[in-house]
Amino acid sequence: QSLLARDCDVETTIDIRLQLAAAEILRTRLQDVNKKGAVVVMNAAGDVLALVSWPAPVSHEQPSPDELLDRARYGEYPPGSTFKLVTAIAALRLDPKAMQHTYSCRRLGDGRVGTIIPGWRRPIRDDIGDHAHGTLNMANAITVSCNAYFAQLGVYNVGAKALHDTAGLFGIPAGAVADIRQMLPFAAYGQGPVVITPFKMARVAATIAAGGFMPQGRWVMDTSNSRTAAPAALVAPESASFLSNAMRSVVTSGTARAAMSGLDISVAGKTGTAQLDAGEPHSWFAGFAPYDAPAEKRIAFAVVVEHGGYGAKFAAPIAREVIKAAQRLGIVAAPEAGR
Repeated sequence: QSLLARDCDVETTIDIRLQLAAAEILRTRLQDVNKKGAVVVMNAAGDVLALVSWPAPVSHEQPSPDELLDRARYGEYPPGSTFKLVTAIAALRLDPKAMQHTYSCRRLGDGRVGTIIPGWRRPIRDDIGDHAHGTLNMANAITVSCNAYFAQLGVYNVGAKALHDTAGLFGIPAGAVADIRQMLPFAAYGQGPVVITPFKMARVAATIAAGGFMPQGRWVMDTSNSRTAAPAALVAPESASFLSNAMRSVVTSGTARAAMSGLDISVAGKTGTAQLDAGEPHSWFAGFAPYDAPAEKRIAFAVVVEHGGYGAKFAAPIAREVIKAAQRLGIVAAPEAGR
């Protein structure tokens, strides 16, 4: 009797309007094509506004284990090129001037583009259809998502231990240092031993959106909340600003340009295409909006679609719809209202 009388209410940070809208967007996009995925949205302070997984349980039916899996918080996926943000952060933590390092991306003998790093038997390849990117700095490489650049940055500037330790600051399982060292060129652009949850990927985006402070992230806001650690200063403000600008260029002139064109809200983001041993790659898009708003008015997000292919083709359009829903609900301001 006393157990039944106990207060069982839980106060959450979830915005039920956005939660329902994101759930409907994910269902509409994934159900008919038999795909699975997740969406996470939080504000820059780390309050989670939406946590959505698909497939989801259906009312009055016995849910399957697949429907009960909380992909948003606990699904672990190779991050693909979204992890380039973490590699960039690792380089900038070691040397704030690392953004000036340049590396080349050229045509290889098999017609693909990329690079060959001495001591590694496998060439580093960019996506099929990519043209040679030439000599790039870090901002260029984020914009066009150049694997060759980040492979060289990882080998020559970051190293296995710094990449492992930086991933660890974000709670990202990147494998043991020895495992990363063995796969370093590939781990530096999100392949190999690295895995991440959508929640943690959204938190990386929130860290950049918040000027370099990583929120612990919470979804419960009453006294039962145990996630009470203060935001951690992981990225220098100048480096966070640089990464924000580079992520904005991904949307204005880079890999997410087509997916985000015509939006009347400024988005900054990073596409990801996580190659797998079998099947289509996982499709990722992570970022924040509005780019031209102060941190306290931004939302950060991550979208993953299992075996969805290119990040720009599947995950980014879902993120676009979620951002538009947040704008429609007044969670983020339209440009005119924010000025």
